[in-house]
Amino acid sequence: MDFSAKSAADLYSDRSADGSWKVLCKTILCPAGKDVADIGCGGGIYTLAFAKLGAKSVTGIDNAVQYVERAKLLSVDTNNVRFQVGTATSTGLSDASIDLVFERALIHHLSEEEQELNIQEAIRVLRKAGMLAIQDRSFENVLDNDAKHWIRSTLFHCFPELLDFERLRRPSEHGYLKMLEKHSLHTLAPVKFSEVRKSYASFSELEVEIMARKGKSILFELDDDQLKHYCARLKEASLGRSLEEIDQWTVWRAEVH
Repeated sequence: MDFSAKSAADLYSDRSADGSWKVLCKTILCPAGKDVADIGCGGGIYTLAFAKLGAKSVTGIDNAVQYVERAKLLSVDTNNVRFQVGTATSTGLSDASIDLVFERALIHHLSEEEQELNIQEAIRVLRKAGMLAIQDRSFENVLDNDAKHWIRSTLFHCFPELLDFERLRRPSEHGYLKMLEKHSLHTLAPVKFSEVRKSYASFSELEVEIMARKGKSILFELDDDQLKHYCARLKEASLGRSLEEIDQWTVWRAEVH
């Protein structure tokens, strides 16, 4: 997927963070009163959510200019939020200026070397006792087959070869934890949780998103005919189910001593 393509401009900005995520955030990240950096912020969905959860300030950072510009448009009425162009390894933030660094669905796009540099960058910008929080899908999450995760699991039932693609880019829960520990961070137990991405009023609404490859970079590995096949299988699987897209995630947390 080319995140800088004009056609991708609204793929990650047309929804709000679900209540399931907000509850988890308040419970394990405690953003109220903190200076937060949302690295890899996309269209600013979670940046804005942190502001609503009481963060003192939130800086959204992304390397795609079009996402940053769109996020700015969506946040014009929010005075404690700003957006800037930066990368996972060079954020442009000042030393020791942040209490909570948050990264959602970012590290699986980074090489192992870039993941190491990303951790170093987070340590640089965090204050003492600050926290790095990484929310991503581990390969163990990918293999999860719980019935409520049917939208994503149907994808792998249709195209099991995509598991090889996921195996190459997804961190393992234990492997990424060990990487954090290498940098002398105080790690906390990883948390697995199921987040509602979106609820759909009809199957046709879900189908339109799938065909537009919206919200899932992995769909760019499929051609249009494969997407049509996936939608047909989804329609069969949707019978008697709630039309909610729910994914399992892992949150790794590490604190600066």
